Amino acid sequence: MPRRTSALLVTTALAAAPLAAQEGDGPDSPIDAADIVPLNTWTYDELYAEGLSAERFIDEMQVEDPSGERIGDMEDIILNPEGEIVSIVAEVGGVWDIGDTHVSVPYEQIEILGESDTVRVPITEETVADFGMDPETFAPQTMADQSVPGLDDESLAPRAWRATEMIGDYARLRDGERLVNYGYVSDLILQDGAVEAVVVQPNAAYGAVGYRAYPYYGYPDGAGWSAGSPYYDMPYRLEDLGEVETFDYGDLSS
Repeated sequence: MPRRTSALLVTTALAAAPLAAQEGDGPDSPIDAADIVPLNTWTYDELYAEGLSAERFIDEMQVEDPSGERIGDMEDIILNPEGEIVSIVAEVGGVWDIGDTHVSVPYEQIEILGESDTVRVPITEETVADFGMDPETFAPQTMADQSVPGLDDESLAPRAWRATEMIGDYARLRDGERLVNYGYVSDLILQDGAVEAVVVQPNAAYGAVGYRAYPYYGYPDGAGWSAGSPYYDMPYRLEDLGEVETFDYGDLSS
């Protein structure tokens, strides 16, 4: 599985960081116990059959116009606070001699051509301005303070967020009453237009090799993670993790 440069830097930082970057009592998880998926019942079957790697989608998907001409590359995925895909962000325009232009395309207007690793968007040289997105607006610190054109007409609090904001964050869980850095978030698995699972690469100190995928607990009610936080907190304890097998990207169908 290819890694982005930013993820490599995070991996290096994680290896050098203390095992428990924030020890002591952490806030109790606001997730209702009834909503927590027991790991002894959690399987990868549906993820393998229907899931899509956000990392692969961003890194490898090409973007084409309605005629089938390649016009650019994927840049990111924008999600709402519930973890549902709102739009994709792409960089297009080189073939039209207009310079590199960031565009935001509503999710319902894109077509994923799985066999050719391509996303088809309804953008032409004549309509590209209709999908324009200021790179400064694309930045997370700006998104926290104002509406994002084409995504939301009101102040975003909680706000829309980019998939790459979570990828690379520390993944924490409980060891007794402490929150410890278990590893880092290396990917998100998307299913039916929303985040279904978070892929974690555990710290070698825990003796785990490879990746593990866990149920997604995200933004609503402060559960798990909020945009801008460097930590993704899972509602599990160290002793729960023996139930989870290695996540094999080779078994992912898309």
